[in-house]
Formats: sequence, structure tokens, C-alpha cells
Amino acid sequence: MLNACNSWQSHLSARACRLRQKRELTNIAIERTRFRGFQLYFENERATESMLRAVDEFPSFFQPAGSSPLIIDGGANIGVSILEWKTRWPMSRVICFEPDPFTFELLRMNVERNDLPGVECIQAALTDYEGTAVLHGDVGRGSDARGNSVQAAWGKRVASDCVEVPCTRLAPYLRREPVAFLKLDIEGAEEAVLKDSADDLQAVEAAYVEVHETNAMAASNSLLRIQTILRKAGFEVETEARFARHALPSHHRQWQRRVGARQSQLLCWREATRE
Repeated sequence: MLNACNSWQSHLSARACRLRQKRELTNIAIERTRFRGFQLYFENERATESMLRAVDEFPSFFQPAGSSPLIIDGGANIGVSILEWKTRWPMSRVICFEPDPFTFELLRMNVERNDLPGVECIQAALTDYEGTAVLHGDVGRGSDARGNSVQAAWGKRVASDCVEVPCTRLAPYLRREPVAFLKLDIEGAEEAVLKDSADDLQAVEAAYVEVHETNAMAASNSLLRIQTILRKAGFEVETEARFARHALPSHHRQWQRRVGARQSQLLCWREATRE
């Protein structure tokens, strides 16, 4: 279980984070650009440029059945992937999760101001329990939230910050109805969430899972164990190392070498959904 709020020390840290959050929710400096015909609102230019490059390279490896597929986006950030899916499949329905409170405000703005139908935005981290967690990383107004994580071994770095956030399980959302596509980019919580949801993964037609590992996370988040969970659920799985320049913010390079940080992307499909 990834619950980071059980200890007295974590409780005090979370309280300090909540107080800091209240102070920083003012003086918003928001910019915008055009993407796929939509208005994209953002605060961190470097992070946004990186996400736009990444979505251009996002693999198109399946074709959903029907005109209004259900997509679940775990780790939605400011919503770049949602705008991409609304371009590919305008009538798609999306349930998206983003825990960072500052990033979530931009996500909600991008959905509301583009008048996107059928999008449900949930401010929560996906974990294997219901409650709260401490989110570690670059937290604050205008920050780069791409590496933020409820796994301290991934998100807690030199000069990193934290904030207490709601968290929820994925499994109940998989039980609502069949899911055309599941994206999990949840910065080190992948194994816990997939293990907790293993009995419900049959509802998913195709998935993209980004796996985050460090040497210290070997017992909690393993590429090999995640591949096993997905294959047992009936997926064909293709694995690619993700060492693109925009895979991690450039200022994390030294940290990446020190802790053995590595990322892999898993393309998961069933034969009936492969393009």
C-alpha cells in the first residue's frame, strides 16, 4: 500500500503542505496556445512544450470500437492527451485523474473553456486505497508537475516540495462499463494500481502504461511484475525503453543517474483491437 500519511511525521508534513498550498493559490499567471484547434492553457512553458512533443509521438496502436469510446486517463496533467483524443475521437468520453491541485486547475480550465463534452475530471491520485496521500515533487504555481508522485522514491528529490492530495482506486471505474483505452502515467504507482485492479482489467480493450523505476523501488514497482499482471489479464504487451530527451525534465538528469531512474512504456492490446 502506498499510503504515505500514516506516520506522525508525515501528518505534520502534510499539514505544512496544505498551509503552503493556501498561500500559493493566488497570483495565477496563465498563458495559452493553440493545439489541435483547441485553446491550451498552461503556466510552465518548458513542460508544456515537452508534453506537446510527446503526444505527437504517442503510439496509435489500436482502433476503438464504436463512436463514443470510454477512455480513462490516469495522470492527465493539464489535459494535452485529452485534447488529442477529442481530435481523434470527438465523441469519446474521458474520465481523467490528476492529483496536483495547481495542475488540476489548468486541466479543468482546458476542459471547460474548450467546452469538451463527456469529460469527467477527478482531482485524485490513483493508488490501491481510498483516502489521502502526500504528493512529492515540483509542487506549486507554475511548476513542472510531470515527475510528481505519491511514491517518495520517485517524487522526493533535492528542493522538492509536497502537498496532501486525495487518492482513489482505479478498480471501481473499470466496473462501470467496458473501457476502450486506459492510460496510466502515475509516476511509480503502476504496479500497486494494476495489482489492485487485476480482476477488472478484462474490461479494458487496450492500454498504455508508463513504468517508473528506481533502484530503491525494486520491491514496490517492477517492470517485470507489471508485464506479468498485464499478460495474465490477456493483453499482448510490447515494451519500449523511454529515454527520449523529454521523458524527464532536464534538471533531473543528475538525480536520474544517482538513483537509477528509468522509464519504460508498455503498449497493451487484445488482438481484436489492434489496428
